[in-house]
Amino acid sequence: MRKKLSKLILVLGLICLLFVQPAYAVVRESKIPPNILLYKSIQTWRDQDKNPWQLIFFKEIKGDNQPTINLRLVGFPDLFEFEHPQPLTLNIRDDLTLKVPDVFASDEAAFSPNMGQYNFKGIIDKLETNNFWVLELPLKDDDISMIKVPYFILEEWKKVIDKT
Repeated sequence: MRKKLSKLILVLGLICLLFVQPAYAVVRESKIPPNILLYKSIQTWRDQDKNPWQLIFFKEIKGDNQPTINLRLVGFPDLFEFEHPQPLTLNIRDDLTLKVPDVFASDEAAFSPNMGQYNFKGIIDKLETNNFWVLELPLKDDDISMIKVPYFILEEWKKVIDKT
């Protein structure tokens, strides 16, 4: 009986490890020569169909220039392909939907088709972190993938924005 109970607990523990998403990550800081500071938050989160996406929210400061603040979204290769240049639709609440500009041009060959990057610099004063956001990712063939981003990830992104 004890062996069966031990095996059951082990199996349940493994299932929890596979399906429970991490609650928090850390804001990472990198210094890139000659004079670049990079702050970033990296999360893996799932869309409405349970497909995993990597969400990389980052602030890059090059010398004395104004910082850039971007969200990079990466899906599985050959499964997702972004439609460039199309904005990311950001639903903050029922009465607030924003379009976030695409950073990549349609002829941008340096990045994978399963990667999108969006410029948050112009909208950071409108962002709220007390609930969740729904990201509508513009994919090829008029497809859309939706990711519901919870408040604790948004709070981490706010920490990235506030870094100097």
